[in-house]
Amino acid sequence: MANNREISAFPLGTENLLKDEDIGMSAAQDSLNFYNQDGKLILVPGKLLTGASGVAGAVTGGIFGYKTDGTRVQWRKIGTKIQHLSGTTWTDTVTGLTSSADYSFTNYASLAGSFTFAIGADGIYKMSNANPASFISLYNASKNFKGKAFIDKGRMILWDVPNDKTSIRGSRIDSQDSAVYTTVASEATASLTGTLAFKSGGATRNAFGVTITLTGTGEVFTDNFVGVLTGSLGGTGTINYISGVFTVSNSGVGTAGYQWEDSNAGGVTDFTKSGTRLAGEGFIFPQDEGGDPILNVLIGQNGYYSIKKQSAYLLSIDANDLGATNEVYRKQMGTLSYRGSFATSKGIIFMNTNNLEKPEMTVLEPNLAGDSLVPKVLFPKFKFANYVYDDCTIGSHERYILVACKTPNATSNDTLLLCDVTAKTVNITNYSGRIFISDTGVLYMGSSIVQSTYQLFSGFDDDGYAIENYWTGKGETWGSENLKKYRKIWLKGGISNNQSFSVFVSYDDSGFQLVGTILGSGSYVDYASPQTIGSNFIGEVQIGGDTLTNVYPYFAELRLKKVPKFRKRTMKFVALGIGYMSVEYQLDSDVSLYEQKIPSRFRQKQNVSLDGATVNNA
Repeated sequence: MANNREISAFPLGTENLLKDEDIGMSAAQDSLNFYNQDGKLILVPGKLLTGASGVAGAVTGGIFGYKTDGTRVQWRKIGTKIQHLSGTTWTDTVTGLTSSADYSFTNYASLAGSFTFAIGADGIYKMSNANPASFISLYNASKNFKGKAFIDKGRMILWDVPNDKTSIRGSRIDSQDSAVYTTVASEATASLTGTLAFKSGGATRNAFGVTITLTGTGEVFTDNFVGVLTGSLGGTGTINYISGVFTVSNSGVGTAGYQWEDSNAGGVTDFTKSGTRLAGEGFIFPQDEGGDPILNVLIGQNGYYSIKKQSAYLLSIDANDLGATNEVYRKQMGTLSYRGSFATSKGIIFMNTNNLEKPEMTVLEPNLAGDSLVPKVLFPKFKFANYVYDDCTIGSHERYILVACKTPNATSNDTLLLCDVTAKTVNITNYSGRIFISDTGVLYMGSSIVQSTYQLFSGFDDDGYAIENYWTGKGETWGSENLKKYRKIWLKGGISNNQSFSVFVSYDDSGFQLVGTILGSGSYVDYASPQTIGSNFIGEVQIGGDTLTNVYPYFAELRLKKVPKFRKRTMKFVALGIGYMSVEYQLDSDVSLYEQKIPSRFRQKQNVSLDGATVNNA
């Protein structure tokens, strides 16, 4: 009896919880740097250094900020510095910070402009994205706190205060009106370059809506909210909203009109409240269950969810801002790290480490029968227990949930898991990440081992080197305990002309042997039908603007020699060069079934005694 056995697509990821014979037909029992997309098994793209390479250490915070015209500004914290990317150069903005401290970053856009706040162990820092080289230090013990925070609905939500790790705090709600904005109608300017007077009245102030009128010519310079002053008679100028420094061209002196704000006076960094608290003022709620600290706070259905090591709290604030419900939401669930939880459109996703021997990827998703969230385990076929999550970071990028974690003996994150919730697949890569920033289809990673930032899944090399990789498939018995033989393997997919990959086979766990190599220059490659793809292609669609490359379809046949009779067969692929490769179809040709016996390598005549104590008896 002879027939063919076919894998028509590779939609499954790595399934390593069950033994290799019990996983899906196209699944991997183990893999590194392959992923599944649209039925294809594809070599993971590489990474590209952003700016200069850093020294040993880690990236301890980051975000994309945005100017009011949509231009993005990339921020990060490394060591003692908060930096912004100026062109291709990382430039210091804030210095003198605690080197090991993690910082939270949050964006806030108001009538006063577009700002990025960095909050950490040293204080609160406000940066205008229009003037990223300048900042305001906002920490004031009578007004606010050090910790971690984000801004939501005009209010800063803060936790991880050094002497109070189990409370959540809220600032006053920024009213964005004359209660917090001060108008200066006509301030004399002594020269064409100077500093607006608001700054001398308070270091925590910033300006916006600036106009400067020259007395002699009547030319009016108007602020475009990205730091540029445009004159009505063709002049040009600049304004720094943080420092108040301005310049204008042409001649003459004049007057300035503008507004200024102080975030510590009724704004998002003012946590004060009256003796009898009023709506819109600051608040504090203790969340002391278990005594363990609040690690992260996330926006979810019905309010703010505080994730701890052993439980989660829900803080729901009434619509009138005068009442709230603060309660333990779930017990016997939690995570180990600040970034080990993440809010997505599907719910709050976190690595549940309540049982350290069996960590589970879990989502708090809406309950269809009510208005609460219920925990649901994701990816039950993947063995998350293979990794350590004490510095775990969870993020998202298009269809994927990203999990940065450690192999057991690693001192820092050395593994990145790509988890596709819709396709229910998990793929393993060895990228060492600590923060993720995703924007307009492009993913950036802050390293866990050096103070470097990378554009991730870009190009076909790992910062100049070939990508380490392998894919090991199912222990395939084709549903039969009979011994088998087969003659050929057909493989179909796509490949770039400078790439190649080796094909290995193991019979009954006897070790892998090379059975063939697929070359991008082989005669079985169809050069008449190229597909043009970009080098950044993990996600829903290819994002334009990056380097394009041609990928060619191949359909190759490997003829096998000296195939033993086997019970189980395992395939392995290893890409050898730099470039694209995929496998989308596999056929095992001329499969023959034989008698039902133990494979020959296990058939040893030992004459075991009846009690099993001795062998090779005479």
